[in-house]
Amino acid sequence: MHMKKLPPIMGWSTWNQFKQDISEGIVLGVAKAIRDNGLLAAGYNYINLDDCWQASQRDENMRLVFDIGRFPNKEGIAAKLNEMGFKAGIYSSSGSLTCEDMPGSFGYETLDAMTFAAWGFEYLKYDYCHVVDLPTDPHYKESNFATEVPPILYVGISTGSNELVIPALDGELVSPAVIKDDAIHGLNCPRASCTFTFDVPTAGQYQVAIGYIKKESHHKKFLLLSVNGMPAAQVWFPTTSGWHSPSRVMAMVDLQAGRNTITLTNPIRGQRDDTLLRYTRMGDALKKAALQHKRPIFYAICEHGRTQPWEWAGDFASSWRVSGDIFAKWEGVLKCYEAAADLWRYQQPGSYNDPDMLEVGVGDLTLEQSRSHFVLWCMLSAPLILGLDVRQINAEILRLITNPTLIAINQDKLLVQASRTVLQPGLDLLLKPLEDGRFALCLFNKTDMPINDISICLSDITRYDNRICMQASSVLLAKDLLDSSVDWFFMGEYISIANLQPYCVSLFVIGASA
Repeated sequence: MHMKKLPPIMGWSTWNQFKQDISEGIVLGVAKAIRDNGLLAAGYNYINLDDCWQASQRDENMRLVFDIGRFPNKEGIAAKLNEMGFKAGIYSSSGSLTCEDMPGSFGYETLDAMTFAAWGFEYLKYDYCHVVDLPTDPHYKESNFATEVPPILYVGISTGSNELVIPALDGELVSPAVIKDDAIHGLNCPRASCTFTFDVPTAGQYQVAIGYIKKESHHKKFLLLSVNGMPAAQVWFPTTSGWHSPSRVMAMVDLQAGRNTITLTNPIRGQRDDTLLRYTRMGDALKKAALQHKRPIFYAICEHGRTQPWEWAGDFASSWRVSGDIFAKWEGVLKCYEAAADLWRYQQPGSYNDPDMLEVGVGDLTLEQSRSHFVLWCMLSAPLILGLDVRQINAEILRLITNPTLIAINQDKLLVQASRTVLQPGLDLLLKPLEDGRFALCLFNKTDMPINDISICLSDITRYDNRICMQASSVLLAKDLLDSSVDWFFMGEYISIANLQPYCVSLFVIGASA
C-alpha cells in the first residue's frame, strides 16, 4: 500500500492550554467548539492528546492504557472524535518515561505503534524526555553512558538442543578493540568491532547469547549485532548493581545453512547517534502499523532541534521540531521563526520543519503580532496546531486563523517551504513557490521601528529563489492577501511598500497573467 505524502497538519493540541490537566470532557468540549465555530470546516481536523492521557503503569500485557479516571471511554475517544469529523492524535516519548513521568515508548516501539494504530490514532507526537545524556549533550554530567559496551566474553549460538560457544579469543578484532583478561574491550570506540565465524547445519532462526562481565551501571548499554554483514538485532544490556558476574543477553536472528558471521559493533558515538536510533525505531514501527491498518500516521519528532533532525529525519518523519518550546510572547515566536527560516533546503514534500505550535491569540501577543505569527507559519509550511482555548476565541483571531487564502498558502499542493533572504538588518523576504505557477511573497519587519520605501525588483526573484522562474516578457498580476478590499492588480517591474510597521508582514501572491 502506497501512503500519500501528507500536507502540514492543521489541528489543536491539549498542551498549551491545559498542560497535564486534561480529560475526555475537556477534549470533546474543545472538539465541539472547533466544529461549531468553523475551525473544522477551515481545515483544523486533528485533535491531539499531549502528555498525561495515559495511566502511570502499563497493563499485564505491557500495553499502554488510558487513565480511566479522566478518560472513562479509554481509547474510544478516538472513535468519538472520528464521529465528529476529526482525526485523533496521541503522544509518547522516546525515553523510558515521558516529560511528565508517564510510561515512555523506548523498548516498546512496535507494541505501542500497533496499539496506537489499532485504536485509530493518525498522529503521534514523539518527545525526547528521560533519555540518556551522552557526551555531546550540553547537560551531560555523568561518565557512565550508553556508548559504553561491557567486556564481552563469548558468543553462543543455539537452536534449543545445544549451544555452540565461541570464546572472545576466537573473534576477529578490528582495532581499537582488544582482548584483555579473556574478554573483548573497547567496542564502544569508533571503528572497533569483533567478528565471529561459524557453521550451522540448517537455515533458520537461532538464539544468539552474548556473555559479558557485569559491572555496576545506572544506564542501559547498546550493541549492534550484524549477521553476514547485515544489521540483524539491537541488543541492550540492562542497568545492574553488578552483584554477580558474568551474565548474558540474548537475541533471535536468522542464519543461513553453512558458514555465517556475527559481528558486534556499537555505532552510537554520541547524542546524535542515540537520537537517530530512538526515532528510527519508532518510525519503522509506525510505518508497519500504518500499512497493516491501511491508515497513514503523521509522525512528529520532538527532540527540540538538539541534534539537527532536519539533516536526518526527512526519510521517515512527517515533521521535526527545530527549536525549544515556543512561549506566548513575541520574542518566543521570533526565536522559533529564526530557527526554521533558513532550513527550507532540508524540507521536502511530506516532511516539514516544525517551529512549534501556534501562540496566535494567546498571552501578550498583539493582533498585529498574531497576524505576523500566523502568516509566517503559513509561509514556512509549518504544522498549524492551535494552542489557544477555542471555546473563548475572539472574532478577530477567529477570522485570522480561518482565512482561506492564508491557509491555502500553507496547504498548497507543492508542499514546499518558503525560502528566506535577509534584505537588510531586520527585514526578511520570504518566497514560496505555489502549485499553479504563482508564488507567495512576504516581507517581514522584525524590528521595533517602521521600515520605509521598500522596493523589490521582480526580475531578481529567481536570484533570491531559483525554484521560481520568471519570464522576462510576462505580464504579472498580484494580490495583497492581507487587504481584502484590493482585487488582483497588474504589476510593474517592482513591488513597492511605502511603510511596513514594526513586527508586521506584507503578503502578496504574484503570477503571470493568463
